[in-house]
Order: sequence, then C-alpha cells, then structure tokens
Amino acid sequence: MPGTDQDEADRPDSVPKAFLEEPHVRIAYLEACLANIYGNATVKQATAQLNGTLDSLYIAGALPLLPRPVRSLISAKRRLGLDADQHIMEYALCTACWKHYTPKEMLALPSEHCVLPDCSGEVWETLNDSKNKPYRHAIKIMTHTSIIDTLRRFLMRPGFAQMIRDSRNIIPNRNDDENFLMEDISDGSIWNMSKTRIQRKTGSRGTVRDVPIEGGGQNLNSHRFGLHLTLNSDWFGMLERPHSTGPIYYCINDLPIRERFLQRNIICACIMPGPKEPTALQLNHCLEPSTREISALKNGVEMQIYGQEPQMVFADEIINNCDTPGARKTCGFASHTHGMQPCPWCDITMADIHRPSGYTPENFVRKDDFQLLRQSFLSKDAPPRRQDHILDNYGIRWCTKNLLAGWLPSTRCALDFMHNIFLGVIAHLFTQVLFSGYMFSGAGGRSSQKQRFEDLVNSVRWPSHVTRLPKNLGENQSLKKADEWRRLLHITPILLWWTWKDSSDQIPNRAPPLPSNVKRKPTHSRNCIRILASRTISMAEARLGHDFLVQYCKHCLRLGIHLVINHHLAMHYVDMIKLFGPIYGWWLFAFERLNGMFEKVNHNGHDGGRMELTLMRNWVQTQLLYELLLGLPPSAHDLERRLLHRYILSEASSRGSMMTQIAIAASEQVIQNVQLPRRPLSKVKPLDLRGHSNSECNLYQLLWPDLALVDDMSSAPGTAFIASRADGIRYGCMASTRSKTDKYAFIRTADGTSRIPVQIGWLFVIQAGDKEPHVCAIIPEFPWDLYASTLGIYVTYAETFADYEVISMDRVNAPMALIPIFSRLIEQELFVCISFDHTIHILQHSQQGTEPDDFDEEDYEI
Repeated sequence: MPGTDQDEADRPDSVPKAFLEEPHVRIAYLEACLANIYGNATVKQATAQLNGTLDSLYIAGALPLLPRPVRSLISAKRRLGLDADQHIMEYALCTACWKHYTPKEMLALPSEHCVLPDCSGEVWETLNDSKNKPYRHAIKIMTHTSIIDTLRRFLMRPGFAQMIRDSRNIIPNRNDDENFLMEDISDGSIWNMSKTRIQRKTGSRGTVRDVPIEGGGQNLNSHRFGLHLTLNSDWFGMLERPHSTGPIYYCINDLPIRERFLQRNIICACIMPGPKEPTALQLNHCLEPSTREISALKNGVEMQIYGQEPQMVFADEIINNCDTPGARKTCGFASHTHGMQPCPWCDITMADIHRPSGYTPENFVRKDDFQLLRQSFLSKDAPPRRQDHILDNYGIRWCTKNLLAGWLPSTRCALDFMHNIFLGVIAHLFTQVLFSGYMFSGAGGRSSQKQRFEDLVNSVRWPSHVTRLPKNLGENQSLKKADEWRRLLHITPILLWWTWKDSSDQIPNRAPPLPSNVKRKPTHSRNCIRILASRTISMAEARLGHDFLVQYCKHCLRLGIHLVINHHLAMHYVDMIKLFGPIYGWWLFAFERLNGMFEKVNHNGHDGGRMELTLMRNWVQTQLLYELLLGLPPSAHDLERRLLHRYILSEASSRGSMMTQIAIAASEQVIQNVQLPRRPLSKVKPLDLRGHSNSECNLYQLLWPDLALVDDMSSAPGTAFIASRADGIRYGCMASTRSKTDKYAFIRTADGTSRIPVQIGWLFVIQAGDKEPHVCAIIPEFPWDLYASTLGIYVTYAETFADYEVISMDRVNAPMALIPIFSRLIEQELFVCISFDHTIHILQHSQQGTEPDDFDEEDYEI
C-alpha cells in the first residue's frame, strides 16, 4: 500500500466474504465471534461453540457445501470483517531511541541491537514458545493503524462519502470581511492553504521551498475528496502507578461537526507506549509512519467509494491541535517554559510575560515559517551544542513533520483554548487573584464572604449534562478538569456579586484591602471568553473579545499580579480564529473524551506496549462492529440484526463510552434536530391538550400553512414523553422524576431576535397526514423582564410564571443553570437564570451556543 508498511496482500477484504454466505451460517459466525469479543469466551470455547452450531446445521441438512463454512474462530472473524489484528501493525521499537521496525525487518536484523549509530538500545530478545522452540520477541512495541486503510473502510460505509463536505465551490478568504460570520473550520484561512502533488526541497544553505510535481500544485479544495485533517496527541495515565500512554488521533474536518468528533469517525493512527512520555527523538520516530501516509495522500490515492466509481482521495494535515506541551513536542518547538523562546508564534522572551510588551499584539514580531524550517533542517544533523544554539535563538529543533511538503510549523500549530484558557487563565484568576489574593474574607463564620461563595455554588441547579463542581470549593480550589472551570466561569458574575454585596444588595464602594479594579477584572475575562468561544464568530467580534482579554492582562500587571505564559499565549487568538475559524470547531474537549473512553477499556496491565495493543484492538473492533451493522446485506435475517443490536446495547449499558455512541447512532430517531425516546413510556399519564387548544392550533397553522386546519375543540388525549434532546442537549419536563433541573431552558422568541427563560411543562409529538412529525413543548414563561445582559444572565421572581403556551421544540436553544437567591433590597426570593449557550448580539445578528455536544448514557438504558 502506498505510504504504509502493510503489504497489499495483507489488506482485508473491502466487503466481508461472509456476506456471500447463507444467513444461518453468518449468524453462527456472529454468535461465536461476539462470545469471544464481548462474552469472555476463550478462543477454544468460541471455536467449540462455532463447530457445535455448524454440526447442528449439518445434521439438519442446512449446511451449504459452497462456499464452504470455516470452522476456526480467526477465520470466522475474517469472514465477517471483525479481525482487528488485520488492521493493526505492531512495530518493534528500539528501547533507547524508539526507531521502529516492521515484523519482517525485526526478523532480518543481524542482532538484537538497534542499527542506528551511537544507539545502545535493543529491539528483541529470545524466548521459547510452548514447544520450546526459540523465537524473537519484541521488547517494546508500538501499535499503528494505517490512515489510508482506515479511510478506505470509512468510504465503504453507506452514506459516509455523502457526508464529506464538497469544498470545490468555497470562496477563499471570506473572513477578510470583518463582519463575515464564520461557522466552522472551513471558513478559516487555513482551509485554502493546502496544495496537492508538491514536494519539499532544501537548498545547500538550508533554504526550504515547496515545488509542484509534474503539473501538480492544485489546491486541495479543487478535488471532490480533498480531506482536511487535524492531528491531536495527548498522554494520559493508564494505571495507578505512573504509566503514560499517548494516542495520536486524526479527525476529518470535512465531516459535519456532529459527526466529526465521534469515535466511529476518528482515526487513531498510533498509541505510543509508556511508561514515560517520549523524548523529542523518540517522538519523531513515532510520527514517521503517519507522516509518510499523509505525504502519500497529498499526491492522491485511489479508493473505492460505496455506491460510486473509484475516486482519487487527497488529504493534508492542516492543524496540529494538542495541549501546550504536546504541541511543542509534535511541532519541534522549544518548551513553553523556555527562557528565550517560550512562544511559537512571536519572538517574546519569558521576561516579557511580566511586562506590557508581552500584551501589546500590534508590536509582536511574528515568527517566519520558512526561517523556522531552515533552522530545523540545519538542526537535523548538527552536533548537540549547535542544536542547543538553534533552539535558544530560533525556538525550534528537528521534527519529522517538517519533511511534509506544505507543512508550516508556526502557522499550522493551533493554541488549545481548553487548556490555555480554562486550565490556565481562569484557574489563575480564581486560585491566584481571588483566593490567594485574599479577596474572599473568611471572617464572620457562616456569614463570611468565603462561606457565601461556597454556599451559592452548592445551591446552583445545574442541567443534568453539566459536571458538578466540588462541594468545598471555598476551601479547595484545586479543580482538575477544564469542564469544571468552564462551568464555574458561567456563574462567576453572580458568585462575585453575592460574595461581595452588602445589606442593600450593592458591592460596597469603600476602600478594600486591594485596589477596587480587582473586582472589575473578572467580568472582563468572562466577556472575553463568552465572545471568543462562540459557535459562530466574525473577525470584528474576535477582536472585541480579544480586547477584553488584553485589558484584563494589562490591568493585572498594573495591580502587580504575577502572570504566566498562558496569558501571553492568549494574545494570539485573533490570529487563531482568522486561520481556523470558530474555536468551537477545533477545541480539545472531544479528544479528551476519547482519552476517557480508553481509560475504561479492560487490559492485561502488561508493559512494553502490550496494554496499548489492547486499547488499539478495542478501538478498531468497535469501528468494525459498527461497519458490520451498517453493511449487512439485504439478505440478512432479522435475527442477525437483533443479535448485533443486543450486543451493542448490552455493551453500551455495561461499559458505556465507545459502545454508547454506536448504540445512539444505531437507534436514535431525530426530528428537527430533536431526538426522541426509542420506545414508548408506559408510566407516563396521557396528556390532555384540550386546555391549550387555541395555542396548539395557532402553532399547527404556522407549521403547515398549506393545510386548512381549524380548532374543533375535541383533541383526544395523547401520549407524552419526559425527555428529549435538542442539538445534543438533554431537556426534561415537569413530568420527569429523574432530573428536575432539565425542565428549565431558554427559547428563542417568535421573531428570533432574543431569548427568554422558560419552564418546560410537557413534551409531545404532533403529525398531520403525511407531514413530518414535529416535537412540541408546553411552556410558561418566566416574568424575566427585571433586567438581562449580554452575559446571558436573567433575573426573575422565584416560582412565578406566565400562562402556558404551546411552542415548537426547535425553538429551545440553550440549557439553563438556575441559582435561587434572596434580595434584601426588595425582600423577595429570586431566580437567576444563566444561559449555557454563549450567545452574543453584536453587529445585529444572533449566534448559536458554544457548549460541546454531550450525550448522557443514562438516556439509553436497556
């Protein structure tokens, strides 16, 4: 295969051979394979089960002669296309430098020692098999799946090719218009920067240039299947003892955003073995196979497309999107703690982090990509002292990715918003400025500012999909997850007002222990993040949000607050949004969830890369099972489909994670972006709509104006349901006993110009004739008109509602956090309603929210 170390003869069949066999033979294969994969049956037990079933068919005279059924488990897996090992390459690694060897190369080595000069590592050791015969056993392995092979599998899925964005008609550089509303990565400048059929050449003095190959140089967007890939690499702990494992993911940005980050559509190219994170040299060897494949894809690879003629498929890695340490390693940059070169985008030093010069973007001296490439190539074969000199002066070392034609190390390295802002800037605000800065007094016992802060956090009614904050936040600010800081930021203005207010509900104007500016700066940071993290954004809005952040950092400096490298790195978000579009389309929450899925996989605990092999098998096996479910032939019996569904659902219930996603994909029903329950709810009382007939009829007339609908005042009671999902977020209602908080939400007004908080009373589905079903809600509004702000915060009288009305469920567009408070000024209980949808109203348009799409495994219980 081009660009890979897998032989063409070893490639699995694109269509499983079992599809040509009888359904009763196929189901025998399925029962045995699934018992081994998910039922803990050994190979011997599963093989015996298979043979027993085939013998029964033979006795009944139902066993066909041709094609001849197979009787071994491994052959049955291959017939069904469920053999994960066919898709995995196990490289043997040198224990010192991590140079990789294919199994054939390992067998051909003259000795156990690595072939690289000045390397003292070993590749294999001699062990004896069960027959006491010696064989070569790799000491450390790295599992790898071919990017090209995985794309071949994906494109043979029914409907997958149709989901791929056709970029041939995209107008380049649309965001040069400051008011152009960017909705995804495809609206960023990076989308139009990739060229195909080019090669990278270096001059005698280290100069680097990219030149076309035989009439090449076409834009990646000129091809129907020109794929724009994001690379992510991260390390997470696998065991109670220190053991870091590092997957390398590639996501396909041409997929719709709801499909892009699902496990079934993401390529896990490699899992780097522990127990320690690799050095720069070791990481370069790990990146070589994937880089070689990306290089081949830039020149085009012919692939089969389901339902179409074979086509040339092109791809390029347009973004390196890792956390700050990972991005420095995978791009070859100096560490973010380096004294002279801490930033990969400009020439500031670590000393500038504590000066205004580190927060004046208009004066930054930008790094030049081709100068960086030149210095990287000079560093490749230089002696160690020269390499250190280049690193100190230019901030770069040799990196394998720099061999890739079109790769620009600074431009294509993204700044991770999740770690930089939530775990960096926001964590710093609370831990160093507010708590360590003594802005919350502990004096006064139960009435102290610190206690009021903690009590209010604990009283928040969070939506069910939201991670709860620790109960002792006033005493322990060591939150570990970006999600927790993100949730805390939503409610920060109310928290600070509640903590600092006096008996008249005002923040005192008397001189505090620290300058009063400290109490205004948290609002600047929240405004900035609400704007920058919006799902859709223009460059004008990006600059506005960035200005808030610049003001925040400069005020902190004037107040003598010690800043860190994250604050300076955040000065580059305008450039990031210009290149990559809205942050929502490329932040790392999705990749962090993939790591969490891996952490749930059962493994043998063996070092040397064997645990990582188990993880990769689980990853590939899950995708193969999904593809088998999609690809069952028309001749498949209903019992086959039920068997697959039963295993998928049982695994989703017991293990969650990856199997849950497949269970959702296999069973959900979606109407106008609203997911309905898979089965009727027997315990929900019938819903009588007669009291809402006028409002109900008005809605129907709006939905179906071509029908002559009249209110005959005789609506029969219907069946209600207690929860649904709109745009991936769970919403409940008053009939739900599981989660009372999900009954609160924000809806768009009828004219679409603003939003209001509501309580969802009941949910139901309507249908007229052959019209598409429509999900509706019965809601009373909150009398919220006391005041509302661009912060997405609304205040209303507690438990006070307007009259009920019937609305379309697609008007529900944001979950709500509700904070009960008591106003001393008006002697009244109030609800503070906080939107979990980052909507801003700038330049006369409204935007959708920024919360990542969550799924709740409990919604899909068996």
